[in-house]
Amino acid sequence: VGAAVLARGEEDHAGPRVHMVTFATDMYYDRFTDSLRAKEAYAKRWGYTWEVFNENTLRCSDFRPHRWRGDFRYCKLEALRVVWKRIRDQRKKATGGVDYIFWHDVDTHIMRPETPLEAFIEAAGRAAVVFTDNALSLNNGVFFLAVSKQGGKFLKSWRSGCRTGEWPWADNGCMYEVLLSFLGGDRYSGRCRQYRESELSQHRPEPPTGAENMRCFNEEMQSLGMGCCGQDRGIEGFAFLTGPQDSFNHHPCHELEQSREFATESRESIRIHCFSDGMFMVHTKNVSYADESLLRVRRFVGAQGQTEL
Repeated sequence: VGAAVLARGEEDHAGPRVHMVTFATDMYYDRFTDSLRAKEAYAKRWGYTWEVFNENTLRCSDFRPHRWRGDFRYCKLEALRVVWKRIRDQRKKATGGVDYIFWHDVDTHIMRPETPLEAFIEAAGRAAVVFTDNALSLNNGVFFLAVSKQGGKFLKSWRSGCRTGEWPWADNGCMYEVLLSFLGGDRYSGRCRQYRESELSQHRPEPPTGAENMRCFNEEMQSLGMGCCGQDRGIEGFAFLTGPQDSFNHHPCHELEQSREFATESRESIRIHCFSDGMFMVHTKNVSYADESLLRVRRFVGAQGQTEL
């Protein structure tokens, strides 16, 4: 599973070329083997490239020092750089179309394999950056990034903003600050920078202020005229998809209800912004979803006349 599978990425065609990418430590690779097998089969069925980086194939410390296990979350930003460069080199052999990186954290699981990834890219109007949006928190566990001038500008800013300092929720926490600065420019007050700590604490390596940083981000985006959700944000080049058909990154309802980060949210509000069966992908460390994902992909691939899985 760890090797890249090159397929449509090498062809010349007008549609988007999709590259599915993730990172897994040995522990999570073993835990989510079924889900990874399902994703590889899904990629093969729809003709996408597919790659799982691991601790041996990716030098995460090239991006920033690796000091405790939580730093593995920053490996995403080094993996994106490596894949981005590879795609740009390969693009010299192809004409037409655009390449999209589909990043998905290893603890995400495909639940609607009959939907190709191009459906989300088209729903987003082929925006350079595509997230699933909700009024609780913006999560970067799954997103699309176009290998384009605008996509590259955002990736460069994201990496720069996350390279130093300690942020709650690691790459997601510093992404909030990057988005506010990137999109708001001089209009952004810088208020949320208070949740960044300059030095690592060995006793408490991650600042415990994730929920506060998240609320600060939501409030500042609202004050900048880019408040949640979806098309209401009105940000050129960015898309924030909502609804059961177009969403691709939601957590199970009961997990959000039990999370201390959302203790102040009503049950009704959480139920509006959590995973429901019929959505494309679920984000959870619950292995039962990985098992179900493999079953669903097997049924779909088998119905399409493919037997390898």
